[in-house]
Amino acid sequence: MAVSRTWRDALCLAGPDDDVWRPPAWLMATLLALFSIAPAWAQSPIEIRSAYIEPAERVYELNATLNFDLPDGARDVVREGVPLTLNLEIVVKRKRSYWLDEAVATLDQSYELSYRALSERYLVRNLNSGEQASYATLDTALDALRVISDLPILDQALVSPSQRHEISVRASLDVRTMPDALRFVLFWSDDWRQRSEWYTWSPQL
Repeated sequence: MAVSRTWRDALCLAGPDDDVWRPPAWLMATLLALFSIAPAWAQSPIEIRSAYIEPAERVYELNATLNFDLPDGARDVVREGVPLTLNLEIVVKRKRSYWLDEAVATLDQSYELSYRALSERYLVRNLNSGEQASYATLDTALDALRVISDLPILDQALVSPSQRHEISVRASLDVRTMPDALRFVLFWSDDWRQRSEWYTWSPQL
C-alpha cells in the first residue's frame, strides 16, 4: 500500500524511500484500543447530575456534578498517552416576555486529563487558566473531572436583579485530541466523543 510523504512522516514509517506502510507497534496498539471504545462508549453517556451557582467576589461561580465513566478501551488509550478532554459549554440568558431572550454571557471551559509516563501520574489541567493537579490513579483523576467547583462564569454587574435569568450547561468528553497519525486514521469518526443533554435552570440572582 503506497502512502504519501505527508502520511509517511505522520505515521513514523521506516524511511523516506520506503513505499510500504509499516505502522509502528505503538500505533497499532493504540488503534486497536480506540476501535474497541465505540460500542462500550455508547453505553456510557455523560450527563450533568446537578448544577448551581453561588455569589463570590463580584462574580457568580458554577458548581456542578457530572456522571460518566470510561470503557476499558478508552482507559487503555489514556494510559497510552492520548489526552482526554472535558469541555463545558455555559450559556446565561436574560428571559424576556415579549421578545427573544437576551444572551448575557457564554463560556467554553475545557479540562485535559493526560498520563505522564515519566512520573507515572495522571495530570488534570484547566486549559483556560493553566491550573493543574496530578493524581496517582486514573480513577482519582476522573473523580476530579466529575466535580466542577467554584468556576467563575458571570460578572455580577451583568445581572439585572429584577429580571429572570436562565443558565444552561452542556458537557462533552473527547478522546480525539491525539497525535497527527491517529487523526489521519480517525478523522471521519465521531465515535470517540460523548455529549450530554443541556442542563437548564433559573437561579434566583
